[in-house]
Amino acid sequence: MLKIKGSSDLRRVVVLNPKGGSGKTTLAFNLAGYIASTGRKVALIDMDRQGSSMRWLQNREASHTRIHGISAPDRNVDGDQCVDVPVDIDVAVIDAPAGLAGNQLVDYTCGAHAILLPVLPSDLDIHAAARLISDLLLAAQVSRRKGRLAVVANRVRERTVAYQQLRSFLDRLSIPVVGTLRDTQNYVWAASNGLSIHEMQPHRVSRDLAQWASVTQWLEGCLEKPITSRDLLRPTREATDRSNNGLRTAMLFPAAAVFALLAASLFWFMSPQDGAHALPVQAAGAMIKPPPAVSDAPSETVMPSEPVAVSASEELRQKWQLSGVARVGDASVMILRDRQGKSIRRIGAKDDLDGWTVTDTGPNYAVLSQDGEKVRLVINEEMEP
Repeated sequence: MLKIKGSSDLRRVVVLNPKGGSGKTTLAFNLAGYIASTGRKVALIDMDRQGSSMRWLQNREASHTRIHGISAPDRNVDGDQCVDVPVDIDVAVIDAPAGLAGNQLVDYTCGAHAILLPVLPSDLDIHAAARLISDLLLAAQVSRRKGRLAVVANRVRERTVAYQQLRSFLDRLSIPVVGTLRDTQNYVWAASNGLSIHEMQPHRVSRDLAQWASVTQWLEGCLEKPITSRDLLRPTREATDRSNNGLRTAMLFPAAAVFALLAASLFWFMSPQDGAHALPVQAAGAMIKPPPAVSDAPSETVMPSEPVAVSASEELRQKWQLSGVARVGDASVMILRDRQGKSIRRIGAKDDLDGWTVTDTGPNYAVLSQDGEKVRLVINEEMEP
């Protein structure tokens, strides 16, 4: 387990990416340099064993604003990594190691004020980012609604096919893209001199500073927001394992089905406390819509004074909510959510759902029949209280 100890007012900024070469370290030290340029005391915690952030600090001249460097500590006898941050540090920027998953992601993201994911315009990076985002929302249960998770498009050359593919992917996310940073030698020069873009001559990096404006604006908003109990929520190991098992099961499907079902899970699966604010998602031939926002306020269960008889179709509606219809070739996969238990059920055409059989589907509905009776379920249909 990762344990970071500092002042009670310490702000934590985490930079994540599942693979190397994504510009994660470059983003991390530029964030640290920006924060230092505003007069706040900042620590750069290099948890990546490659030590790239520490090398950047070694290149930094003593005349520049001091940034406190902390390298990845060894694990103790309990298997924990304990990081002691000086109590006078205002913000800690964490350059996380690649390949984090499951409970490791929880350690890094739980209680973080801001979580940034740099994504490069390549097919491999887009795929890796999709898996990481899925892990963040499923296993770590990072809340989208709190606005602490964002993506930065990195090393972008706008007039390329790769950038258009990246843009198409990012446009489908329910996670904000807070910046698009161009591919320029300015970052290479800054790295070799221990500087950030914000500490270079403004006339030389004017275009880059303009691109960073939206990133720093988002960051400042996150740093100002107090940490809530939702930000400190640590999912149980059972919930994390269940999420990971769900992903492993999905790998048994054909590739197109995996991507479609992963897209559905990406936005709402395993996050009952988290409101969904995404636009409809269309990927790999699938149109999947997230469920409506779920309030954090406690709900009241009102028991009727007398039992109320309901029809079989109404009973089905009360139990299941249609959350998505994924089309893979000529086949359809319905994604349903148990309204009470919050569990997820996936069924194909002609499959059985509590004695009901799917007879027809559309982009936003499914029709089921039982003993001559039919019921039409519409995506995200609300029941009367």
